[in-house]
Amino acid sequence: MKLTKVIYDNSTEFIVGIVKKITKEKLTEYYNIDDYKQKKKALPIMTRHGTKKVPLIVFADENLQEVSAIWSEQKPDWNLEILKQLNN
Repeated sequence: MKLTKVIYDNSTEFIVGIVKKITKEKLTEYYNIDDYKQKKKALPIMTRHGTKKVPLIVFADENLQEVSAIWSEQKPDWNLEILKQLNN
């Protein structure tokens, strides 16, 4: 079982649809950084992973330890990378 944290803004909202389709809403947290309250929660996560760009998807294990992340600088194939991380 993995927890997924998705950080996005209004211009990268497409990632929410991709994640919802793949994860079927299982243990997923969404943070829109265009919303001030959500941005306050998302900034420490973004800092831990060394990025200020979105979208950012963070995967955590059963113990809520962040184990991996996918972010936009990597220019990933979002569907493929999310599936690979969920199956690990």
